[in-house]
Amino acid sequence: MKMLVSISCLVLSFNLFAQTRSITLVNYENEGVKQWLPGTIIAKKGEEVEITLINNVPSGIHGFFIPDFNVRKEVKKGVKEVVKFKADKEGLFSMKCHLHPAHVGGQLLILP
Repeated sequence: MKMLVSISCLVLSFNLFAQTRSITLVNYENEGVKQWLPGTIIAKKGEEVEITLINNVPSGIHGFFIPDFNVRKEVKKGVKEVVKFKADKEGLFSMKCHLHPAHVGGQLLILP
C-alpha cells in the first residue's frame, strides 16, 4: 500500500511540472501572399503545445497543418481556432496550409 501511495505521489509531481507552450498565429495577406505569423515557432520536447489560430485574410478559409504531429485545422475568417499537441520529438518540422500549400508555410522547432 505504501508503495502504491509513493508511486501515485511521484506521478502527480511529474504532472505539476508539465508545461504548456501557448502560441498565437495570425494569418495575413500582403500583395496576394498569405502567411501565418510568426512563421517560425519554438517549443521544448515534452511540452504540451497550444496554438491559437486567427485568420484575418479576406479570401476566406485557410488551413493549418503540421504533418509530423497530426495537426490539421481549417480556420474561417474572423474565427479563432485552437490546436493542441504534445511535442514528443525533437527537430525542425514544416507547418503549412493544407488548402493552399504554395502560399502559407512555416516551421516548428522542437528543442531538447
